[in-house]
Amino acid sequence: MDERITLQNVHTFSRPLSQHPLAWMFKGDDSPLSAEFRGQITPLTTEAARFLWNFKSPEAYVGSFEEMGKFFKEHARFAYNSRDNRELRKWLYERGIRFDRKVFWSTQPEEAFVLSWKMVIKFSAQLFHGNDEVIWDKSLNWVLVYDHNDVFYFGRDQFLKTGIPDSRM
Repeated sequence: MDERITLQNVHTFSRPLSQHPLAWMFKGDDSPLSAEFRGQITPLTTEAARFLWNFKSPEAYVGSFEEMGKFFKEHARFAYNSRDNRELRKWLYERGIRFDRKVFWSTQPEEAFVLSWKMVIKFSAQLFHGNDEVIWDKSLNWVLVYDHNDVFYFGRDQFLKTGIPDSRM
């Protein structure tokens, strides 16, 4: 019997980074990715990526900064100037997510990763460019939304719980 994918075990449905079509996003300055960093980047199988893509996470009801305030006690907005990644990294760091926190990044229906928050910050210039992106974790208590117009929205401390059945978590 096949194991059912949940937020608790999605990271176990992985494939080698070298076989992932988006591996280029994690390439360094001409030096190979360190073993430490590779250990914080988990590319998911197509099935696991579809699970995350279809999952009704906090991003499902967040379409604008104004809407963010309806669902989260704490919310922040950041307009990003893509010429200065240091400013973006600082803003992400200030969100207070632990560096070792595992987060979900589902960029396409068949492409997703489990990353540490540290890797989100380190590779932010590669992750956030041109496409709408959403990053969240299994707590479903916060969400980072990137709008393709170079605007970030962050919400934390949900007012309402999503009502997602525990079997999916």
